[in-house]
Amino acid sequence: MLTKNFDYWKSRGVPGPRPCLPWGNEFGPPFTKVGEFDSWLYHKHGGKKYCGYFELRKPVLFVGDLEMIKAITIKDFDHFTDQRDQLGNDLFKEMLIILKGAKWKETRSVMSPTFSASKLKAMYQLTLDNAQNLLKYINAQQVDKGEVEIKEAFGKFTMDNIAASAFGINCNSFTDPNSKFAAMSASLSDFDPLSMLQFIVQGVSAKLAALIPTPVDKAGEFFRSAVLKTISHREKNPSSTRDFLQLLMDTKDKDGKRILSDSSIVAQSILFLFAGYETTATLLTFAAYCLALDQEIQQRVQQEVDDAVERHGGLTYEAVMDMPYLDRVISETLRLYSPAPRTERVCTKKYTLPGSDLVIDVGTLLAIPVLPIHRDPEYYPDPLRFDPDRFLPEEKEKRHPCSYLPFGSGPRNCIAMRFALFEAKVALVTMLRELTLKPTPQTPPHPMPLDKKAFLVSPEGGRVPLCAVRRE
Repeated sequence: MLTKNFDYWKSRGVPGPRPCLPWGNEFGPPFTKVGEFDSWLYHKHGGKKYCGYFELRKPVLFVGDLEMIKAITIKDFDHFTDQRDQLGNDLFKEMLIILKGAKWKETRSVMSPTFSASKLKAMYQLTLDNAQNLLKYINAQQVDKGEVEIKEAFGKFTMDNIAASAFGINCNSFTDPNSKFAAMSASLSDFDPLSMLQFIVQGVSAKLAALIPTPVDKAGEFFRSAVLKTISHREKNPSSTRDFLQLLMDTKDKDGKRILSDSSIVAQSILFLFAGYETTATLLTFAAYCLALDQEIQQRVQQEVDDAVERHGGLTYEAVMDMPYLDRVISETLRLYSPAPRTERVCTKKYTLPGSDLVIDVGTLLAIPVLPIHRDPEYYPDPLRFDPDRFLPEEKEKRHPCSYLPFGSGPRNCIAMRFALFEAKVALVTMLRELTLKPTPQTPPHPMPLDKKAFLVSPEGGRVPLCAVRRE
């Protein structure tokens, strides 16, 4: 009974590792590090083209071929419009990443304008203020301790910035170590034992898994209350604030009625926090780490910052957006250390995989690896070397568009990509304008070892100590 599906891929001629009880192949070679399971499938079991594996009894198709990925995520997107089912209360089920079909399409079209260039510019001062607080914190930590735990610092920055822009709340995580908002936010990305159990049980019974309580449930209710309180206050006291929450509140139909319900706005605000807090802090951490280990690249970024500030008459939004080398530094960081190690789709219409005779059944989960592709020497020679010039326009044109997937691909890519890049640039520019980052004796060597317990790509042990000294 427990192994009844285990011939699913073999009977279809699909290569892959042999499944075994109780995990199927869920953890690959027992409990491997983040990304190592996908690398194992990619390099050892035919996953560079495609292979099959199992999450408990659930068959999953792993696709690494770039043309196939392009077909799945772009060309034939109408066959793969949905993501994996997610557990959680009714509040979470309204999140954009969980919505399916027409409801997803409608919500996405309403939300997309909130991340336009003009909307980001309206949020610039708020983000810059939080970046200035980050700079003060880094300076204080360097004076007090002789080093800075940079991941912790960036976590406080992204926490405060999202709290302000998505919830209308002043979190004060730089000065308040007991912030309830910060504690609840951390629980959203904490893959604790109950969350792990829920994830495993889901492969057998979604209904049974939904009965398992997790810290996320309590956090969800906290944020629901916070958002509804802010919505109520702003409806009674109209606000000139142009943050993410207000932009969602301002979405109106042709009759002037608000399009998104309160519950949908709550869900999208929580998603903004869940998807943007840890991921952007991780991007910033790895960017700072790579710059600290390569002083020549860091000096080139600092010179570009100085030139742009002079050219635009100050640290303006236009100055921050006019730094192409910094853009390449961020892109190369995301290539080497993409926070999300894979992206997924669900087949919604029966489909024959291009270049094969494999028919994919409706409901089949497809996993698309990110890290193995990003570190494949066929696409990126000497892949572990940090080289921002891989992302010069002429170099990008030589590569397949699906060889770079930090934000996914196609219509269902990350909707907040522009905000994440904008936020990261503001933080890095504010810091590098005044400081130079250097490694300490405790700074891990390149490439950074990754945390085997983290759900997202994260530094092993969670600590990245750096020195931050005043520029000469």
